[in-house]
Amino acid sequence: MEARLTEERRRVTDRRARQDKREAQVVLICNPRAGGRWKALAGILDSEEARHVRRIVTDSVEDIAQAVADLGEEAELLCIYGGDGTIQRILDRLAPRAREQVHLALLGGGTMNVTSRWCGFSRDPVRNFRYVVRGHRTGELLYKEVPILEVTAGGGFHRGFTFGMGPVVRLLDAYERGRKGKVAALRLAAQAIAAAWIKSPQEYEKLLTAQVADIQVDGEKLPYSEFAAVFANVTGQINPGVEPFVNERSRNAFYCAAAAVSARELSLAMPFLVRGWLPLDLAALTEPGRLLERLRNPALFTDPRYINRTGSRLEIRTEEPLYTLDGEIIQSTAGELAIELGPTLRLAVGAGPRRPSRLKERLSRVSSR
Repeated sequence: MEARLTEERRRVTDRRARQDKREAQVVLICNPRAGGRWKALAGILDSEEARHVRRIVTDSVEDIAQAVADLGEEAELLCIYGGDGTIQRILDRLAPRAREQVHLALLGGGTMNVTSRWCGFSRDPVRNFRYVVRGHRTGELLYKEVPILEVTAGGGFHRGFTFGMGPVVRLLDAYERGRKGKVAALRLAAQAIAAAWIKSPQEYEKLLTAQVADIQVDGEKLPYSEFAAVFANVTGQINPGVEPFVNERSRNAFYCAAAAVSARELSLAMPFLVRGWLPLDLAALTEPGRLLERLRNPALFTDPRYINRTGSRLEIRTEEPLYTLDGEIIQSTAGELAIELGPTLRLAVGAGPRRPSRLKERLSRVSSR
């Protein structure tokens, strides 16, 4: 296996001219370090379908940039074996020509595989790869057009499906710099909740300090300055099982969510927020003069500190140094960030594409009245 990976990596930087052939229509980029799933990658490389693709194996950002630049005019489908972070790096480096011409198939292979599963692919990357290649060769593979977010800070930009900022991202950064795995993640979550309620451990209490920021959505300034979390998203799903958005976005908008509450209040509301249930505004319920108006529009019962809407431009002015795109921690010193819709991609759809639940659809119709 090691010998095969070494040979595949060598091909990334091989600058010799190559001949165009039918197999070059499908390109496979593999990150062997994604999720530590070496067996799955071996299954892909040893499969019959792999004989019909051009394979690139790399675990380096620099190699990914070179690989994407060398896709070639004949490339029609780019299969990506790797997690959400690998996908995010590739999105940053896709040239305009590639975005217009090449379709993407997100095979999974990482730890979370949020976007891959949202596209309807199973947790088995080998099965996904075989399904995609067979579908491409027979012309039966389906696609859907999905815009991505473009985050501009200073003179640079990054692209992805989910943007996040605030104490939640600080906790993610602490996890990325420490031990990995489910046990470590559960321990971090437990310590964070303890810090929110009993202010111990102290290092976690500091991580949970509210983010100070001025935030505008489509030019409208939010009437708050301290936030426990800020998110933007185009798929409606932040993590598996986490679908916090109420409205359905239009073609030219993305989802926005912000919680202008303390970490303690956010921890209480989290089980409801992940399913798109916004907390009630208990103070407003005590105003009998407006009770009839609220009965006509249930959305008025929700706590206004939990902003949950769609928008086409999100502007953030803050001294917060960290934000995340699809789980990748990015450091910014600009002080100002702008989030807008970037290019539209064509993503392959797996055998079981996700659809919003009927309950979610009913909630969306009620809140939009």
